[in-house]
Amino acid sequence: MTFWAILVLTYNIEGRDLVSEIPFKDMKTCGLAIDAIYPTIYANYRDSMAQCKKTNNASSSIKPRMRPNNG
Repeated sequence: MTFWAILVLTYNIEGRDLVSEIPFKDMKTCGLAIDAIYPTIYANYRDSMAQCKKTNNASSSIKPRMRPNNG
């Protein structure tokens, strides 16, 4: 089973903490997004952080195959 992941971006602008949350279908996709997005944010906001948090909400499941009808 695959679970949604939330990319959490936290940064500080002029003493104000800002948080952005972006949903992704799984942790792998979220990790790829950090690699693509975070360097640009860090270049502009050194007091920033990015992390992926796995949720308890399934984004997909393993579906059982139907058995053949041999009767």
